[in-house]
Amino acid sequence: MAQTRVRQQVRRSVAAILLALSSALVAASSDERQDLQGAQGDEAARRVAALGLLVDSTNGQRAQDGLHVLGTTPGSAADHLGLRPGDVIVAVNGESLRSLGSDDRGHALASATLKTVVASLPDDVPLELHVARAGTEVTLSAPLQAVYLPDLHGEPGMGASGTTVDGTAQGAASDGCGRISMFDVAPRGDRLYAVKILLLDGSTPGPHGTQSFRVRAGEHHLLVSENIPTGAMGIGTMASLRRNTNKALTVTVKPGTTLLIAAQLHLANTGDLVHGGYWDPVVWKEIAEACP
Repeated sequence: MAQTRVRQQVRRSVAAILLALSSALVAASSDERQDLQGAQGDEAARRVAALGLLVDSTNGQRAQDGLHVLGTTPGSAADHLGLRPGDVIVAVNGESLRSLGSDDRGHALASATLKTVVASLPDDVPLELHVARAGTEVTLSAPLQAVYLPDLHGEPGMGASGTTVDGTAQGAASDGCGRISMFDVAPRGDRLYAVKILLLDGSTPGPHGTQSFRVRAGEHHLLVSENIPTGAMGIGTMASLRRNTNKALTVTVKPGTTLLIAAQLHLANTGDLVHGGYWDPVVWKEIAEACP
């Protein structure tokens, strides 16, 4: 039993680190550094406080009444707080997020304000969100545990060799960066369902469990598999017979944007299980989101 508990604690710790690295909304300050104790010796550490939250920060008008929640990472701080798609975050720790306008790039200042508050929040101070939900306001509160990551002399989204997930060398000339996301927050009413990105520019993206990938701005080539529920296809258990219907998708990522990828179900073609005519991978939404 004791060994089981230890293994569970290790898994939770690893999951927390992965969430800190891969969340769509990450508040991090490279200026907040301290020495890691114990095994890390004198290596510097970077404090990362992650919500695991995807919000609509397209522009100030879209965030006039607060930040609209599009989705959360399972097991993240936002998930534990109880945030749901459709919620509107109107204040964080007493600081209003309403009517803040846009920054010089047109993005909602409410998003930057939320990141700043989260990044500056001490470990022992609870995060408190005031949320508008179905016509009423609720308060969600919980401690936000920061993670201290060793300074590997890279940047968020960089691999161990100092490259981005798309292979651009660290420090190489670039026109900016963005993200490609498979967060499953697409509207089912539009027959949009979850996908898995198998390959990104010919390589397997990671780490495992990551939902959003930081890439350089420009054209990228994806290999995508669908995760459409059998019941949604309307042809009974026959839908479970589909095999190897992965599809290619070429996307163009603009600087400072996140592309949301989904599987578009074609009900008229659900009988075409062999050639995959029943679905296509699509970019169903593009969101303005700062990419440091």
